[in-house]
Amino acid sequence: MKRKRLFSLTLVIAIVITLIACSIKADTPEFLAKEGIIPYELSESEKYILQSFGMEGNSQIISFHAPKEAITLNVNVYKLENGVSWSSIGGGAVSIGTERDPVEQLTGTFTMQLKENYAIDFNINASGRASYKTDEIILDTETMASTKSFLQEFQKIQINKEIPVALMVYDNGTSMKSYSLQDYFAPSKFDGMDLVQVVTVTFTDKEL
Repeated sequence: MKRKRLFSLTLVIAIVITLIACSIKADTPEFLAKEGIIPYELSESEKYILQSFGMEGNSQIISFHAPKEAITLNVNVYKLENGVSWSSIGGGAVSIGTERDPVEQLTGTFTMQLKENYAIDFNINASGRASYKTDEIILDTETMASTKSFLQEFQKIQINKEIPVALMVYDNGTSMKSYSLQDYFAPSKFDGMDLVQVVTVTFTDKEL
C-alpha cells in the first residue's frame, strides 16, 4: 500500500510538471519575460490535483528566468548542525554550458515536495528534466510543532548568490516561533530547534 501511495504521489507530480511545461510552451506566462524567480501561478485544475493528494502545503513550483550571463542552476539542501552552521545534505544542478545548447537562456520551473520522513524530492525542468532527492532523516524525538515557509513573491536574481526558497523547522515542543526565509543567513535564530532544513537556488556563470 505504501509503495502504491508513493507511486501515486510521483505520478501526480509528473502530471503537474507536464501541464506546466505545456502551458509554458503554449503561452509563456507574463512574469517569465522578467529576469527573476517567482512562485508558479497554478490553474484551478492544478490546484485541485495537489489538494486531492494532500500535497498543497508540502510542495511548491517556482518559475525562473535567469539573467543572460547565468548558465547553471544549482539547488542545495541544508540541515542545521549544532545550531550554528549549515551542512549540505543533497542537491543537484542543470547547465546550458558556455555553448548555450540547446537554449540561449536558462528558464524553466523548479518543483519540490516535502516527504513525511523529512526527505525532499525536487525536479528542475529547463530544456530537459533532472530529478533529485535527499535521504530520510531519523530524529531521536517525535516532532510536535513545525513551520514551513516557501517563496511567496517575485525576487530578483543576483549571479552567484544563494536564494532561500524553502525553510522547514521542526521541534518536540508545543509552540513554535515564526521564521522567514531570510533567517537562513542568521542560523543562530534557530537555536534549540530539533531539525531545521533549507532549500536554496543559485544561478551561476560557471559550468558544472
